[in-house]
Amino acid sequence: MFKKSDVVIIGGGISGITSALELKELGFKSTIIEKEASIGGLSASFCCKASESCNKCFSCVVDKKIFEINTNKINIFTNTKPIALNGSPGQYMLTIKRGKEKLQIECSAIVIASGIEPYDATKKVEYGYGRFKNVITAKDLDEMLRKKGTIIRPSDGKIPQNVAFFQCVGSRDESIGNLYCSQVCCAYALRLIKSLRHNYPQIMFTFLYMDIQPAGISFKKFLNSCQADKGIRFIRSLPSKVYYSPKTENLRVRFINPDIGDVVEEIFDMIILSVGISPGKESNQISQIFGLSFSEDGFLKEPPYEKGIFLAGACKGPKDIERSIIDAKSTAFKVQNFLRGLN
Repeated sequence: MFKKSDVVIIGGGISGITSALELKELGFKSTIIEKEASIGGLSASFCCKASESCNKCFSCVVDKKIFEINTNKINIFTNTKPIALNGSPGQYMLTIKRGKEKLQIECSAIVIASGIEPYDATKKVEYGYGRFKNVITAKDLDEMLRKKGTIIRPSDGKIPQNVAFFQCVGSRDESIGNLYCSQVCCAYALRLIKSLRHNYPQIMFTFLYMDIQPAGISFKKFLNSCQADKGIRFIRSLPSKVYYSPKTENLRVRFINPDIGDVVEEIFDMIILSVGISPGKESNQISQIFGLSFSEDGFLKEPPYEKGIFLAGACKGPKDIERSIIDAKSTAFKVQNFLRGLN
């Protein structure tokens, strides 16, 4: 089977979708190649994090763009992966595979928007994820809120009363070789906490962190509102160990209390791990097919402009939804300039 398109976009997450919509507005035909069964990527599983007002989590924007892409007659291949690239800039031939079927798409330019993966929290063995029922990730909590509409302890289905958030799980950690900051985790976790405090004012939260990464112009005001909330306790310290109590299903956390400069232990009935951003699992394969290299942190590196292959979104470094959308729009204009330069 043979197809022709101005641009092929690898990845149907928020960056790929935004790139396709922007290119359509600019008058170019694009085709999205998505490895999963549906488009939207990681951000499609996020819930709205509004409290008394919008907290600018951008999850509603994702839903709107998914609806928009589905009504705009843009070619989309799901359950499909790229397997080979031939040709030269302006005259590429991409071979893709869907099930047992192989297809070829002729295109002038390619956008890589392959996204990222959340850090695998089971690798931080000392925190007990995957072993202790009431230790979950922020992503797990996000999906729980989206599907069930409430926060519950997995062990007994009850609403927790004393919850701890651990920051920098999988980021800025020399022991696992991830020295970079994932940039999005602080704002992401605090938006979850703020939303939960609004809906469940009886829940007390402890935010354990290394330092707080700013995220956007309005973040300082948002952070101030969180710090003024008596139900949110900020402790600048990262936990060293989590212990499990089989009788109560509660969790004992060991960390250094900066106020007294000594090790303390506290009990929580639920722990949320704010996992960092890791390069996508398909990055190695994509780099080989498209001739790309990697940055020092393991993310894809932007190729020369004249190659006609462009990167969009978090595949080239940590970004939240807002910054991924902005980057994808910028990428679409780069592609436009490249395509018009071919004539």
